[in-house]
Amino acid sequence: IRGILPLIAFIRKIQNSPDELTPIHCDLAKLCLAAKCLKPVVPFLDVDITSLLSSLDPFVDTERFLLYFYYGGMVYAAIKKWELALFYFEVVTTTPCHVLSRIMIEAYKKYILISLLVRGKYVPLPSYTSHLVNNNFKAMFKSYHDFANAYAKNDAPKVLESLNKNRETMIEDSNYGLAKQCIQSLTRRNILRLTKTFLTLSPADMADRVHLANANEAELRLLRMIEEKDIFATINQQDGMISFHDTPQDLGTSVSMLKDLEDNMAKCINLDERMQLMNHSLAVDKSFIRKVRAYMSTCTACFRMAIALLSHFHENLMCKRKNFLDNEESLWRP
Repeated sequence: IRGILPLIAFIRKIQNSPDELTPIHCDLAKLCLAAKCLKPVVPFLDVDITSLLSSLDPFVDTERFLLYFYYGGMVYAAIKKWELALFYFEVVTTTPCHVLSRIMIEAYKKYILISLLVRGKYVPLPSYTSHLVNNNFKAMFKSYHDFANAYAKNDAPKVLESLNKNRETMIEDSNYGLAKQCIQSLTRRNILRLTKTFLTLSPADMADRVHLANANEAELRLLRMIEEKDIFATINQQDGMISFHDTPQDLGTSVSMLKDLEDNMAKCINLDERMQLMNHSLAVDKSFIRKVRAYMSTCTACFRMAIALLSHFHENLMCKRKNFLDNEESLWRP
């Protein structure tokens, strides 16, 4: 814990702007995880990175970039900000590469499990993902994909069977706890689906439909979800029936939603301005212009070569056609 504040001070010292990623960011995230003191690193993770403070070694820069997003995803997963954790692990997995990194491999395992928590199913990686990842990861992590396929079917017994079958693998990968949270999440999703089908239901029926041990456990799960405002329901203590209700229109909720909308709009405007600045700086960058010119000259040369080949092919074709017609004419000549 004593090393956290000096690292924060050092990052602030060498940063040119708050949105610049330094080689020390990953050390801070790792130290906070090791100390189980996550609050100091969260403000750094919440900043959208737009620039990179490079070191002298590009291989070190790449490794620390991947480690920053990997440790950041672990921090967000620890504080249960699943959407951000999924995004951070996706950044690691989709980083362009020529060889597979161990960091990318570990991030992909967590990406599969967290996508189940966030989306309820495995979310395929974007189309711009490296072909090395797409071609190798599905075959390499069959146990994780089997677990995800069972989860997508909303069948709790099959999910438990898959978890028990791959238990040793997930314990070895330190992902068993995350997989157990997926089991709990599946139960919550199954309860939420019941609210779309039934208006009233007994705790015993709920326990049977979502594969819980007994009615008491179903009632406890339901009360917890009501407290967290995942669902709106009441339990009649006289007959023991559960009644599901629509989401109430709360004025305070509407005001908070409007504030969230305004904050998101401000973030989008700020992001657009930053993108325009980055686009302008890229357009006047000498190295970028040099690469574009080299690429265009290569494309022009290839185009000219293709035209020359087509012209040569056309001339040979016309010559063969002329010879063929001459031969045909000589055969019919008296």
